[in-house]
Amino acid sequence: MKNGKQCKFILLTTITFLALSGLLFIQVLSSIRTARIAEQNFNHRVVMALKDSRDEIGRQIQINTSINNYLCGKTCAALERIKHREKLDSIIRSNLEIYNLPSNFKFTISETSNPENASGLFGTKCYQQTLNGLLEQSGIKIRLQFPDRNRFLMAEMTGTFIISILIILFVVWAFLFLLKQSKQRRIQMERTTAFVNNMLHELQTPLANIKLANSLITKNNGSNKTPEYTQIIKNEYEKIQSHVNNVLNLSCDQLNTKSKPLEINKLITDISNEFSYRINELKGEIKVHNYPYPLYTQTYNNQLFNVFNNLVDNAIKYSKEKPNINISIKKNKDQIEIEVSDLGIGISSANLPHIFDLYYRVNTGDIHNIKGFGIGLAYVKQVIENHKGKIKVKSELNKGTTFSITLPLNQ
Repeated sequence: MKNGKQCKFILLTTITFLALSGLLFIQVLSSIRTARIAEQNFNHRVVMALKDSRDEIGRQIQINTSINNYLCGKTCAALERIKHREKLDSIIRSNLEIYNLPSNFKFTISETSNPENASGLFGTKCYQQTLNGLLEQSGIKIRLQFPDRNRFLMAEMTGTFIISILIILFVVWAFLFLLKQSKQRRIQMERTTAFVNNMLHELQTPLANIKLANSLITKNNGSNKTPEYTQIIKNEYEKIQSHVNNVLNLSCDQLNTKSKPLEINKLITDISNEFSYRINELKGEIKVHNYPYPLYTQTYNNQLFNVFNNLVDNAIKYSKEKPNINISIKKNKDQIEIEVSDLGIGISSANLPHIFDLYYRVNTGDIHNIKGFGIGLAYVKQVIENHKGKIKVKSELNKGTTFSITLPLNQ
């Protein structure tokens, strides 16, 4: 069944990728087509400007016939040649401006055949306009080139290209985002399923024990073992209640309750005392380095007690041999800094970014007696953030773990 879901996920991802690739291909083709249309439009405007320039030159020839001699290559005075060339430049420039064309151009008067233009998009281009019918000599042409033609075309298309690039980037981002979301959703579903299975497994044992104890009480009514059986029922009930509380803790909402001041030194000392017997039984030690003066912060429903209780409990559970735990309290401006460190099995760099994720459980290798549902550290992070604090973790395999917590200091 899992393989079937995985195949469906891969198939859906492949179809989505192909669809988005098709959209990208269409967008690229559209951009190329837009570029060709822009080039054709540019060429058409140049042809129209040259035709209008030809008509203006024809009117000037009727007014001043010496222009005809200059265009036909006949001998003219140097000043007259300069004057006629400037006049032609002015005529061509004014018509290019009318059609919104670049003012940076070069023109020549020639009888030679048209040079070959480069093929392809934005290739080099030489425009020409024949003056046949205006001059005594036929075959005379105006040749026109734009050194900045391609740059001008690109500037005209800037808006279109920017939109195209943005669309392409959005499509790529959308695909990657959907892929990431799908992966996260799949991982979350797997963790949720594992959590439910684990929770049901953990509840089955105490329920079975309660049923058995109840059956024994019924069969041996008045027996001297009745208190023993009732104690079993009580113990198993407390296990179930503990599991339920762990789940309910995640839905804690401090907005519906009033906060109250909490002294951190006393909180850590109380937690240390609570775990001291258990740690002594394991021949370990817990050291607390309190701040020399009282440090107060605000808390809701005593949730911070649960936070540090959870961290110390984890430090004990994830110690291979004797637990060695250090808790230090410091003040940094308007913040309280608490560090809970141990010399336990540590957490690998691959698991470290996910330890605060809901239902995420780190593989503990050969330590098989550790039970949990992957909700403890998720609860810890949620509570710390609800108290406007921050939590960080540093860890190294087989060397230990350090949780660093900062909380706002009551002034």
